[in-house]
Amino acid sequence: MSSRFDTYNAKTTSISYPWPSDVTGIERIALSAQGDLQRVLSAFFSRPIVIALVYSHTLRQSSPKAALEPLSLPNPQAIASASPSTPITQTRQVHLQCGGKIACTATSIVRITSPHAAHLFLEEKYAIGQMFRRLEKVPAFELLAVGVGPVEHDDKTKAVWTSEASRTSTPENKGQLWRKYKLVIPDFECEILEVFPSREMFADGEAWLDGGKIRGSTAKQELWMKDSRDINLTIRFSRAQQGFILIIIMASLLVIGFEGILAYSGRPINCRRMSV
Repeated sequence: MSSRFDTYNAKTTSISYPWPSDVTGIERIALSAQGDLQRVLSAFFSRPIVIALVYSHTLRQSSPKAALEPLSLPNPQAIASASPSTPITQTRQVHLQCGGKIACTATSIVRITSPHAAHLFLEEKYAIGQMFRRLEKVPAFELLAVGVGPVEHDDKTKAVWTSEASRTSTPENKGQLWRKYKLVIPDFECEILEVFPSREMFADGEAWLDGGKIRGSTAKQELWMKDSRDINLTIRFSRAQQGFILIIIMASLLVIGFEGILAYSGRPINCRRMSV
């Protein structure tokens, strides 16, 4: 079976996507997350990832031909009437936080078409990733775009992501990484824009969280210096070994030479004073 992103058969799985040329392996893992980015980042940092809501705007379509109208929550009647013909739509933005730092900003458009999904998402406040786990559904995944630097928008989504673009698509953010993708299960579908504010977090991991000054190039330099020190220590140790072995050999040669002289002169090798 196949999709635009990955293919698999009974024994083989393959992911194929036109990644930007300088995207690293660990970045591709994060960009390939299919509704479980929170879990992936928690595994990477070995720390909890917390969802913090920035804003949400909820709309309701009261009939198939009606326009979307704002929906104030809580509203049990509206949630109970959610259906494919009267969906509830929410635009929301959250921060994925780790150790007090923002690891990712996610802006989503969510469409809900069943009372159960609406109840979990809007009343019990399950985050998007947790919705799939709670409903025990694997979402269909479509990776729409990936980029480095300012977020790029097509005509279809430009108006939707305008407010997000004003915050993230600036010349100062050339070091950020982003993706757009879709997740779909029955009665619950999302289109999501995720922005990782700094690619340094993928290179430095916990050092980035702790505000350390170690960067990828600096870390490589320190590793090279450590290796150099280890090599120098090994060389010095080897030279000391060689010197000790040379002393043993010279001492052995002197003993052998001395015994040869005694044997040539007719004197016993093990000389002892003899009493007459």
